[in-house]
Amino acid sequence: MRVLITGGAGYVGYALIQRLLRSKISISEIVVYDNLSRKNYALFSGTKAAGVAMRFVPGELLDGRTLGRVVASADAVVHLAAKVTTPFADNEAHFFDQVNHWGTAQLVQAVCDAPGVRRFLYLSSVSVYGNHPDPVSENTPPHPDSFYGHAKLRGEEQLVRLPEHCQTFVLRAGNVYGFNPAMRLDAVVNRFVFEAHFQGRITLHGNGEQARPFIQVDKLAGLIAGLLEQEPGHSLKPGVYNAVEHNFTVREIAQAVAGIYPNLERHTINQHLEMKSLRVQVPCVLTQALPPIERSFADEIRDFGAHFAF
Repeated sequence: MRVLITGGAGYVGYALIQRLLRSKISISEIVVYDNLSRKNYALFSGTKAAGVAMRFVPGELLDGRTLGRVVASADAVVHLAAKVTTPFADNEAHFFDQVNHWGTAQLVQAVCDAPGVRRFLYLSSVSVYGNHPDPVSENTPPHPDSFYGHAKLRGEEQLVRLPEHCQTFVLRAGNVYGFNPAMRLDAVVNRFVFEAHFQGRITLHGNGEQARPFIQVDKLAGLIAGLLEQEPGHSLKPGVYNAVEHNFTVREIAQAVAGIYPNLERHTINQHLEMKSLRVQVPCVLTQALPPIERSFADEIRDFGAHFAF
């Protein structure tokens, strides 16, 4: 199998490639298509992959000509490339729409023109559900209330144009956390662990009761790889799946981090404000069908801190 990964040099892409290099199926080539806009080059260092050819193609999602060339030789496409931010981001509307919506449209067109692609995985976001009083499931109608959420949902809508022979999976992921060399530090769990480890204090915004859905980065990579590896006719049919393992409030995350760093200072800003909140029904269909290795949240964030050099 030849796999094309858009955004493959990013946080989730790094974890996915490490997982695919240990895949139980035969992968002959992994092509990473990325514009390196986050200035993260972790993917390009370390030990070379044994037995799997890897190729990097610098490019933009809106560059249909270059996309067409790299998609033409792919058997499977994993679409991770996006302008990524926190789930309720509400700025840079044009940038989100251009990259996450119209960039996805360009990729879909390239796949439509390449009859060899048999599987397409799109990493979407639970942000498409918006702010909800009750836990949501895949049956909950999307109602995004941020520019990011709107753009991701419009990207999903582009997938209806894909040909019938191309199995299409949409993964609506929760907040991704956990250590790897390409990690993001703008999401709440990673930011709290980093600040606790190096500064001894964290800052909470609002009353801390805002809930968020979460999934650890290696577990998300395992779900994506599992969908690539499953044989035709498997019980997981093409469709939309939530990719979430936990729901936590920001206060609960702070308490968990304080359990690892007992001298932690906690500062609260605008504690009278009630922030937007979202919970997802767990366990999800996807995590039940492709169960990740069981590990507690406390152990995961303890391991995160242990990876720091000092």
